[in-house]
Amino acid sequence: MKLLSRVKKGTQVRSLGMIPGVIYGKQLEPLKVQLSKNELLKALKSYGKNMVFEVDLDGKKHTVYFKDYQFNPIKHSEFLSFDLQKVSASDTMTTEISIQLLGTEKFEGKQLLVQQILSAVECEYPVGSGVSHLDLDVSSLNAGDALYVKDLDLPKGFKALTGLESMVVNVIVPAAEKEPEEEVEVEVETEEAPASEEE
Repeated sequence: MKLLSRVKKGTQVRSLGMIPGVIYGKQLEPLKVQLSKNELLKALKSYGKNMVFEVDLDGKKHTVYFKDYQFNPIKHSEFLSFDLQKVSASDTMTTEISIQLLGTEKFEGKQLLVQQILSAVECEYPVGSGVSHLDLDVSSLNAGDALYVKDLDLPKGFKALTGLESMVVNVIVPAAEKEPEEEVEVEVETEEAPASEEE
């Protein structure tokens, strides 16, 4: 990323069409930086929040990852800010990694429902070992079966911080919808009251 630059004191970042951010880490005081929206989108698409990359700031290279980024709560396409965490080769990272299900096509037309209970798992792993997602094959499951965090095939050096017994996915038979019962009209015969003797 070549366009990361330090914010000069008094500069109105947004008026220049840039996104404000901060970079911090060990042996690095928090520094205010800025980045164009296009460069920010490009970096997020390439690295997400799980992978490290290099930035050039004031002629020095830093290995960083996106610790966080914020959107406008009303206009989601508008970035508010971003945080870059500097790391070294000996550090570990802790982030949530999304879980992608494989083999769901097996259940099409079989009246079975694959429920994904957990969409991401928090992991700790060495710097430089990040992955964009974790694959979980569900094609061997049958009705009533389930897979848990302990069943995930984590890359070497990865440690799951989410509870190992947390359910990730299960297979159920959807409950049949009950058809509305037809209303049956019941005719009630009423006895006529006997005529009085005075009539």
